[in-house]
Amino acid sequence: MASTETSTFEDMVRSAHGASDSNLDTIRANAKKLAETGICNICILRLIDVPHGPVYLTQSPISTIRSSLDLPILSATSTCPLCLGILDHAHSFQVAEGYKAQTYDADDLSVSIELPKSIYVREHAMSLFAKCSLTAVNSGHRYPDIKDTAKYLISHQLVDSCSVQINNDSEMRVEVSFSHDESANEHQFLIERSGSSIRTKTFRKRGVMHTTGDSKDAVVAELGRCPDDEFIARFGNLPPAIATAAVLDSPVFKRSSIYFGGRYLKLERNISQTPFIVENKRVTELSVAEVIGDPLKALVRSDEYNLVGSGREDADVRMLGDGRPFYVECMNPRTKKVLQMDVAKIEQQLVAAGSPVLVRHLQAITTNDTAIIKESSDSKTKLYCALVWFAKPLSSEKLDEINGRGKQGIVLQQKTPIRVLHRRAPLTRPKKLLALEVIPLEGCFYKVRIESEAGTYIKEFVHGDIGRTTPSLAEMAGVAADILELDVENVSLDFPPTLTS
Repeated sequence: MASTETSTFEDMVRSAHGASDSNLDTIRANAKKLAETGICNICILRLIDVPHGPVYLTQSPISTIRSSLDLPILSATSTCPLCLGILDHAHSFQVAEGYKAQTYDADDLSVSIELPKSIYVREHAMSLFAKCSLTAVNSGHRYPDIKDTAKYLISHQLVDSCSVQINNDSEMRVEVSFSHDESANEHQFLIERSGSSIRTKTFRKRGVMHTTGDSKDAVVAELGRCPDDEFIARFGNLPPAIATAAVLDSPVFKRSSIYFGGRYLKLERNISQTPFIVENKRVTELSVAEVIGDPLKALVRSDEYNLVGSGREDADVRMLGDGRPFYVECMNPRTKKVLQMDVAKIEQQLVAAGSPVLVRHLQAITTNDTAIIKESSDSKTKLYCALVWFAKPLSSEKLDEINGRGKQGIVLQQKTPIRVLHRRAPLTRPKKLLALEVIPLEGCFYKVRIESEAGTYIKEFVHGDIGRTTPSLAEMAGVAADILELDVENVSLDFPPTLTS
């Protein structure tokens, strides 16, 4: 057995160094000195410059190597003073099990690691120990650091357990962080040293004190500026023993959003586009966002969703015709491999349920496809139909006059309406009516058809908003006017993209 162990060690070291027999003796001596510091098996492998490979991945080969070097066996309860227990295989299994439980359908992922700042101070101390106490074998070569090794261990466990590949550009991200309260302030002397470049700020947020400025990069940079003798005097040339291991914080699994686009119809009034809540009380029972977003969220198993419309109608305004263009962003979806037939079922289910909100052309779209919704405010036009009351019936001559002006187009000057001043800047905006037609119904009631550019406040155009919109329909008619019902009949925007079979 001993010869197999020795052969394993020799093969491993030769693959790392191309080492001669004399170098093997030197590396053995270095390993024994490192073991005397109380560091873990994996940290010994790192510091004798064994490259990442299978020997790192299971406990058995590591123990075999330690035995072959006649190194003392570590106590099961001891914690490595260098990596703080971060390189313990249990953490890799915990991350992999957490990811597996989420059942993402991603083919690949990226892994990021955040370590306690004390790790970089302790690694610096160990590098000074190595410089003074170990015999150089491969000068100029930097051994694998703790962060890269933790990433290696966790990545391989994810690959083995979860049938994924590692891709640093993946849209699926696994974010792993560790904390260690016992050593949390070990970098403080770097902040306090004369001429330190670290500038910290402390502030309170939601009742908790936070400090900024002492980032990992700032600490590493200051370590580079601190003379060795000063560092050793303040910290020592070996990482001190610790009583507790670092804690794996809850891993964070993040995936880029999936988007769905379509056009929605709102067949009843008193339905808001998004949840309408005032002082923690719902103003409207239904919202378009919830009617469409909830089933999409369930389909892709996302954390949240957000509906963005190409403009929005008031809650008491219906959206008819071919509907209003919109997209829904589903954040952190577990499922992205969705079939169009499953998406189309949502349209069918709304119809079958007699929903007052319907959707057409619903489909998965790309992030780039959403740009037209955000950027189309100046180019799209809208067609409205309103039921309007005038204080007295209009003469045929007045109707002809108004409709004649309507055929030529009318430029309005609209100040921000009083009803939205609490949330909109007080500006005067020129808006154009492309067409206006007033059609008599009965008595003082009229149907008014309006085609306007986006962003026109139609209600204010009708009644004038105490003179804040000029000209207004009331001003042109010469009598007071008010709008009783309003429907949007068309939003002229080429969206969503045409589905291809």
